[in-house]
Amino acid sequence: MSSFTPVPSLLGGILIGLAAGLLWLSGGQIAGISGIVGGLLSRWGQAALWRVAFLAGALFVAGLVLGAP
Repeated sequence: MSSFTPVPSLLGGILIGLAAGLLWLSGGQIAGISGIVGGLLSRWGQAALWRVAFLAGALFVAGLVLGAP
């Protein structure tokens, strides 16, 4: 580990906590990747839209915003 970055790490943790809390408060869903993917694979319906959006944000959009190579 070559660099210690407490501020970006803290901000990332805060954003994850806010997203998980918002998902729980708005839809009663717990933000766990395995549960989201499992629900997406087992049933495709109205709930699929937020699951796809959550996974896209977690996997792709966050990396683009943060400038990951």
